[in-house]
Amino acid sequence: MKKEIIDSKFMESMESKRPFLKRMFTVFISQEPKRIQEIKDAMEARDIERLRYLAHSLKGGAATIGVERVRECCLNLENASKAEDMDAAMTHFDNLESEMRKAYAFMFKYLADH
Repeated sequence: MKKEIIDSKFMESMESKRPFLKRMFTVFISQEPKRIQEIKDAMEARDIERLRYLAHSLKGGAATIGVERVRECCLNLENASKAEDMDAAMTHFDNLESEMRKAYAFMFKYLADH
């Protein structure tokens, strides 16, 4: 079974903390596109250390707010960079961009509805 865009158990746990969750989503939406661009730049420069670092840090941020599919993409990207496999890294980055778009859409809808 494919994981949810944002873990429903996480969303349930945050139900009583809606203002805090909205702030977390707003920060994610405002800050993470820059990190995605930095990941892309690191890949184009073939800067494997920076790529690994950026994937790792985004993985932590995604895990904190229940964005499990993004976290998985980051883990795969981090592992590909550790293996110095840039072909795999490109595939994982494409998946990451796709999952980030879904996460942003989920968050924008949540913010609009609440």
